[in-house]
Amino acid sequence: MTSLSQSDESQCCAQYHVFSVVYLLANPLELLGRPASGYSWYVQSNGTLVLEDISAKISSAISEEVNKADKKTGKGIAECVRNASATNPILKEHSEIAKSFIENYERMNHLGGQDDPSKGKSLRGLEEHWGCEGEFMLNWKGRGYTTILDVLLNKYPDPSKAVPLQILLNKEVENIRWGSRRSSQPGLDAMNPLVQVKCKDGSLFIAKSVIVTVSIGVLQERHTQLFNPPLPANKVSTINSLQLAVLDKIYIEFTKPWWPKTPCSFVILWRDEDKAQFTQDEKWITDVFALDTVPHQPNLLLAWIYGKGAEEMEHVSLAGIHAGVNKSQWASNPLARGAYAYRSVATEQNGGEGAILLSEPLYHGDEFPVVCFAGEATSHHRHSAVHGAVESGFREAERLIKSFKKFGV
Repeated sequence: MTSLSQSDESQCCAQYHVFSVVYLLANPLELLGRPASGYSWYVQSNGTLVLEDISAKISSAISEEVNKADKKTGKGIAECVRNASATNPILKEHSEIAKSFIENYERMNHLGGQDDPSKGKSLRGLEEHWGCEGEFMLNWKGRGYTTILDVLLNKYPDPSKAVPLQILLNKEVENIRWGSRRSSQPGLDAMNPLVQVKCKDGSLFIAKSVIVTVSIGVLQERHTQLFNPPLPANKVSTINSLQLAVLDKIYIEFTKPWWPKTPCSFVILWRDEDKAQFTQDEKWITDVFALDTVPHQPNLLLAWIYGKGAEEMEHVSLAGIHAGVNKSQWASNPLARGAYAYRSVATEQNGGEGAILLSEPLYHGDEFPVVCFAGEATSHHRHSAVHGAVESGFREAERLIKSFKKFGV
């Protein structure tokens, strides 16, 4: 779940509308819950509540600046909102607190580019990403997002009807050898496979084709070791131009709720003088931008943290901390390296193809797709979201089915 005021760009929230494949799969099974009406409080880091009319005016002013910005310029969203602080009359009128609102907006929308503007989210990405209509804050009624795997495998509602599919765990891939022959016809035969997948435990898998779904972070880190022959230069350039957001969760369990309403969200506005009270080892705390209640978990609050602070938080030990605290570790996970991919300013400078080029398979003889790419980063218009990841998997499965039929495989 995300805060009630959070952008629809977060992968971690349950985003659905009538065209979402996840919604279409889960809703007929009555797996999705709809939230009660909630409330958001904007709270300064010294505990002062911001008046509702002021928070509404400033939030609207920032959103309006982004909405009216030219999405074809190739510039970043962060640059847009920062420039607005010097030109927008409402932001200038409330300049002191507007600074905290803009900082929160950057974190809440995971804009990036604070140190290197080319790595920030691009304005064009707002047009290329298709948002969701309908109820934004659907939930899994306490089951968790792994429920979608049970749905895809047909294990829900009747486990006896599950698809008899073998899923091998703890099989980290070391190398993918693909399509070394360059003939015009694939020549698909059992003695001459087109792709071999070698795992770190020494096991070897042989197939006609493979679908790769690793994250952009893993591709950036390992593509030279993963693929033999190497990936084409244009695909490598695209991989390096896309960015990976580091967005983490910290779950905090209390003996009983102390907040006045459920659902609710506390949007945190950090003041410079309050940030200065933290030691260097504690600075990560000042990157926490919101606290949300959690559906079907009445004693939990979810703290959201983004960017460098999230990376630092992941390395903080929970030893000695109350057992009711848990956290995600997307950046430090070597099989993830972040939460979701996004179009950056560098993506636009690189030609703007992004997910389209990334999703292109590696072909044998320019006809048969040997190495296919799926995952949310390859979704043309639903990147960053789970339904984008699922749709991309369906897309590549359909591609292979058509190719297998064409070549009589």
